[in-house]
Amino acid sequence: MTRPDSDTETAPAGASGGTQSLERALALLRAVASHGAEGARLADLMGDTALSKATAHRLLTALARERFIDQDPRSRRYHLGPELDSLGRIAAARHRPEGDVPAPGPATVQPTAFLRPDYQGEAIPLADLLCDRHARADGARAALLHESVAGQTTELSFARLARDSARFAAVLRGLGVGRGDRVAVLLPKGAELLIAALAIWRLGGVYMPLFTTYSAAAVAYRLADSEARAIVTTGFLRRKIPRDNSRPVVMVEGDEAFGPGADAVPFWSALHESAPLPDIARYADRDAFALMYTSEAEPKPLGVSLPVMALAGIEQYMRIGLDLRDDDIYWNMADPGWAYGAYYGLVGPLLLGRTTIFCDGPYDVRQGYRMLTKFGVTNLTCAPSQIRAWHSADPEGGPHKLALRILSVVGEPLPPELIGWANRVVSVPLLDQYGQRETGIFMMNRYDPGHADRTADSSLGRPLPGFRVVILDPQGREAPVGGAGEIAIDVESSPLFWFDAYANDPGRTAARFRHGRRYYLTGDWAFLDSDGNIHFRGRASDAIVMQ
Repeated sequence: MTRPDSDTETAPAGASGGTQSLERALALLRAVASHGAEGARLADLMGDTALSKATAHRLLTALARERFIDQDPRSRRYHLGPELDSLGRIAAARHRPEGDVPAPGPATVQPTAFLRPDYQGEAIPLADLLCDRHARADGARAALLHESVAGQTTELSFARLARDSARFAAVLRGLGVGRGDRVAVLLPKGAELLIAALAIWRLGGVYMPLFTTYSAAAVAYRLADSEARAIVTTGFLRRKIPRDNSRPVVMVEGDEAFGPGADAVPFWSALHESAPLPDIARYADRDAFALMYTSEAEPKPLGVSLPVMALAGIEQYMRIGLDLRDDDIYWNMADPGWAYGAYYGLVGPLLLGRTTIFCDGPYDVRQGYRMLTKFGVTNLTCAPSQIRAWHSADPEGGPHKLALRILSVVGEPLPPELIGWANRVVSVPLLDQYGQRETGIFMMNRYDPGHADRTADSSLGRPLPGFRVVILDPQGREAPVGGAGEIAIDVESSPLFWFDAYANDPGRTAARFRHGRRYYLTGDWAFLDSDGNIHFRGRASDAIVMQ
């Protein structure tokens, strides 16, 4: 689990953990710059900044990931990176004395810092991005903390996740799973879910989660529509799989009462009998690595393919939308069978090398309190229904003695009374957020307890960097301030937008782009105010929300 630094360096009184990290990173950048073209050794930087080796190395790794720092692979010395060059040229142009001749060539900067080469191209090692690099850097770090209903915690490290997923990839390969194959994962929250997902990505396959409360008919539809190559499940949940199923089935041991099934491959036994798969498949940036289906309530559930290029938007949201900091303890309460839980409760933490927290069983307020206090959660994201449950269980007192720093809510506009209650009782910033399965989260609103007099006016807030959001009138024209219409994303001006088409319904795809491919239509109605805030006014009958 990621915890606050234990180093002895101090920061100015009252500085938060995030501020300390920022100040230390800036000190490192200045120190690297002071060594000029020769570059700086790690020992030099430790001496210049008085940072410990662990802290200096951690911050340098983060700066290198953002391309603010380069390390020469031969000399091992650190230099300023290319991102600083782009930003520096823009700053120089702004502050250049009048009459100075500008440098040749236009100065450009990306709308988001997270459109890195890691997520672009034709040979992206997804399993390395989501697991193996973290195992190499700090294999003992927890990839998963799993809490049972009874309160027992088990931990899965990144090193163990790398080893077990490599073994399970060999199991799946033996069952015929290969590049582009969809594998249905009908599992409760637990270590097996992470291991199965990583194994699928090692093979270049497509992870297809199935929500555990789906009916047998819903499971059967998704298996047939996706042409799933194999299924990973438990003995209890196998009852939802059609009896005439001809696909290979892997079953997690433990449901002895239901029997392993003569034709089923035992998950753990097969895993430990297999040699780790040594190679990792490569994806192109537009290749799908997950397939999400819309709600069971849909007359015809739609398949939404998540491409590798969407990792840039996932990182943008985790770092900026959720304000996830190095010293945060993060808990996404959403089920990983839904898009929000899969994108930001499974993929997002793996991408950033953070700890995923899973808790068994249906939501219970007392269990939620236990989790928040036991793990010292500082950054929590949940559904409005969970906020309502808090309010109903304890309308005056609310949660007690929590370490929360920030609270995010997604799924539907939060009623003003719940915004007021959360600001008053929880006393942390509340982020109300908006997005869809096809887009991820792309808009957010911040309610600050320090400004409790702010009116909750159903505003969805403003777009995240990397998205341009507009209001379109019925003719497909951008509406002026105050004009009502449909919320749309300007695809041409939104580098983090990734949705291309539904996997199984060209007609519904065309409806999303009925004014041309420039605009993606959400199906939600709103108007834009003079401050740039978008105010929700209703949902069209065919709108599909983030679940």
